[in-house]
Amino acid sequence: MTEATYEMLTTDMHNDLLSVSEAATTYHVTPEQIRQWKRRGHLHPAGLDEFGRPLFRGIDVLRAAARAQANAQRTRQGMTLATRRSSRTA
Repeated sequence: MTEATYEMLTTDMHNDLLSVSEAATTYHVTPEQIRQWKRRGHLHPAGLDEFGRPLFRGIDVLRAAARAQANAQRTRQGMTLATRRSSRTA
């Protein structure tokens, strides 16, 4: 078991609150990706730390990552379909 896998398993995804950097490290994304999901409304803070910075539940981070992956896959499929259509008309 890798250290990253162990870290994910020891995090209570429903109750533990994670900072941007903790969420990014635990779920193998960049801190900027976490912030981007928050800006786009895909990820909502579950609380704030003592300095007013957002804290996220692990399960919410996983859901945002799954939505982002599904959106990227739909976008790639759409581009592939558009490419096929344009090659037929050419």
